[in-house]
Parts: sequence; C-alpha cells; structure tokens
Amino acid sequence: MAGTGAAGLGIDFELVQQAEFIDQRASTMLWEIAVACTCAVNDTYAGLIDDGKARRTDPSCPRCNGIGFLYRAPRTVRGMVTSMKSQRNMLAGGYGTPGDMVFSPQFNTGVSLSSYDKLTATWAQSVDEGQVIVRGAANMGENAALQTDVNRDEDRLWYEPTETVWCEDEHGEEYKQGDFVLGPGRLIRWVGKQPLVGTRYTLKYRAYLEWIVFVPPQERLDRDNINLGQLILLRRRNVAFVHESPRISAQDRVTLQSRMAC
Repeated sequence: MAGTGAAGLGIDFELVQQAEFIDQRASTMLWEIAVACTCAVNDTYAGLIDDGKARRTDPSCPRCNGIGFLYRAPRTVRGMVTSMKSQRNMLAGGYGTPGDMVFSPQFNTGVSLSSYDKLTATWAQSVDEGQVIVRGAANMGENAALQTDVNRDEDRLWYEPTETVWCEDEHGEEYKQGDFVLGPGRLIRWVGKQPLVGTRYTLKYRAYLEWIVFVPPQERLDRDNINLGQLILLRRRNVAFVHESPRISAQDRVTLQSRMAC
C-alpha cells in the first residue's frame, strides 16, 4: 500500500490490502443522514410571495434547532478514524483544521456519506478542557420567553455525557456525581448541592462526540481510475454549528443506545 491515492499523482494501490487494513482498524460509528429542514426555504419563486416572507430561514425553528438540517435514518457504519494531523495533504489543500478528524468507510458496503451528515462515536472521549455553563441560563432573561423546554433544574450540554471528570464553579466550589445526574441525552440535571442560578461553572466530562461530515471535492482515484473510496472530513458539532437554537429538542433527550436501536 502506498501514497495518498489523490487523482493525478500516478499512484498504484493494492485495494485488497487497503480494505484489509481498514477492516482491521475500523471503528463503529452511528451515521445519520442530513436532510434540509423546511425552515430554510431556497425556492426562487417563494421570494415573490408575500414580499419574500415565504422564502425565509427560521433561526429558532423547533424542528432543527436553527441549524437548518434534520437527522434521519440512523444506522451503524464502520471505518477508520484518524487525526487530521496525519493528513497533511488535506490540511495543505485547506479542507481541514487541527482538531478535525478523517473517516475512511469500509469498501464495498454501499455507504456513501454526504456533507452535513452526522457521525456519532460509540466510544466515550474527553471534551477537552470542558464546557463553561451558566447555571439556569435557559430560563433567565429573554430566554424565559422563548420556551426553551429546558427545565429549571437542567442545563444543556454539547454532547451526551458518560461520566464527569471535574466540575467547579467560578467561586472555586467543587461538585461531584450525586449533586447532579448526567443525561438522558445532552443534559445535566441538578439534584443536590448546586451553583446558584446565574453562576458560571465548568463541567469537564467524557461523552459520545458528534461529528459533522464534510466531503472534500477531490476524487480518490489511482492511475487506473479505480475508485479508492471516500476520505471524509469530520468536524465537531459544537464547532460546525456555533449558532444553535437555545431550544432543546426531543432528540436531545434521546440516548445513543436508543438511537442505535432504531
């Protein structure tokens, strides 16, 4: 096995060895396809109806949480996951940044991922330095009028947590499992000692990270124009979707195991 398989480089691949290499090192992820939400209308003719009101994007859409995509048809998929640091050709091409990941699906499985699809790791990983949260912010100020569907004893997290590494508020007060309950879904629920409403706290935790798919435009062909399969860029959900709606959705309360069982 040799080279990157980029078109035009005149590189031969041993496809059997390549497939075996991926199979031996493959990880299982949950794949959900991205479907455009009806809140993001891009029909040209709709712009001529009611002064363009029919052609609009709803940043507070309760269906997609303002990201513009719905995630459907969950199924498991296997492939090799590697760090972007080992893919200098993609970094040099401007397709990714440090912190991104690369995913190579298994060959001949009928899997063809599209941009904005979502992959969820089925193993827990650390959320780096953690997430800084304002206790009860979902029900404070203008949020109180938004009907965020976040209960007063809850705060929303970026990802579904599996365990706590550390929790500390801005006054140096520490909190441990038992003061709160993690989940179900992307939530922390306070049941005991807790920060006062409006207090900032850091929760460092392990979670099932969600990755948004970006498919680079270049094809992966060897010198005989044999398709070498997809090489897909993955970016963390909280980085790809910075402006997510403050509303919590029913999907946010569903566990990874339940989604995989669908």
